[in-house]
Parts: sequence; C-alpha cells; structure tokens
Amino acid sequence: MSEEERRLLHELELRLIADDPHLAMELLSGYPARRLPARLFAGLAACLPGLVVLLVGIGSQAAAAVVLGLLLLGAGAFVFLDRPFPGRSRRREQPTG
Repeated sequence: MSEEERRLLHELELRLIADDPHLAMELLSGYPARRLPARLFAGLAACLPGLVVLLVGIGSQAAAAVVLGLLLLGAGAFVFLDRPFPGRSRRREQPTG
C-alpha cells in the first residue's frame, strides 16, 4: 500500500470513530454486538402463542379464546415493534428551569 493510501485509510478510520464510535469499537474489537435485543424475543414469545390461541378460538368458535389471542397478539406486537426513533432516547428529558 502506498503512503497516500495509508494516509487516506487512516483519515477514514478517524472519521468513522468520530461519526459512530460504537460501530468503530465493535469493528475494532472483532466481536459484533447482538443485533436482536431481548425485547424482540419477548415480543415474539407473546405473538406466537397469541396467534395459536386466536386460531384455536376461531376454529372452536370460543369468543373468550379469540379475545385472549388478540390481546396476546397485540401485546406481543407492541413489544416487538416498539423502538425509539433514531437519534432520540427512550426516556423523555426533564425540562430544566
């Protein structure tokens, strides 16, 4: 690699560290972070049984099972899909003053 290429590579590394330090540390460590948070598994753990209960309730024409299945499915979907917008923290900041 030429000296110019090494300099450009070093500049790219420094910009990466400045722009996204978490990604830079992950790449430098060689161990990627977990990509699926635990809440996704919790959401799926509620969605799948909810879907089964819903289908069984529809098949047996049991209104209580249908309602329970819908509630489980909705709760699981809420947990599964609930995530903050990029650049925003989950916790609301308290107003100062």
